[in-house]
Amino acid sequence: MEIILYILGFLILFTFAWGAVSAAPWLPTKKKQRQELTEIIPLEKGMTVYDLGCGDGSVLFDLARKNPEIKAVGLEISLLPYFIARLRKLFHPKVYQNVQIKFRNFFREDLSRADVVFVFLLNKCYNRLVAKFYKELRDEALVVVEAWSFPEFEVENKFKEKNLLPVYFYRGRQFRD
Repeated sequence: MEIILYILGFLILFTFAWGAVSAAPWLPTKKKQRQELTEIIPLEKGMTVYDLGCGDGSVLFDLARKNPEIKAVGLEISLLPYFIARLRKLFHPKVYQNVQIKFRNFFREDLSRADVVFVFLLNKCYNRLVAKFYKELRDEALVVVEAWSFPEFEVENKFKEKNLLPVYFYRGRQFRD
């Protein structure tokens, strides 16, 4: 039993470190910021939203609760926040029936069906994201970035409320221009 706990502890620490090194450490979005996001992200019935590095799924669950007619997909590579997100979904299966939480490296997930892609990551991974968006995103796909903009691309829209992180909007076609 002790060896299993050591292995589990190692896996949790390893995936935590891998997530932090490859894109960003787990830093949950604050409730007030999530409320702002649910107001400013334009979602319609049938849309598919991806949250890259969804952590515990807080943003995704808030979007899905407000918009039960969307399909929400969270991708997370760190075990602890992934399990927390899965537990949240497990305990509220009817409320979150439109949510999928996947234990995946989002750099290896196909985003071609995304209508909206939400990003709250460190800008150190932006070069890889831009290359991925260039290949996979449809022209009209909306990219919503919390905190740090893509400096080489013109922002389509920006929201900045007092005491909240800025939110930047881009379109898929911008990553091909």
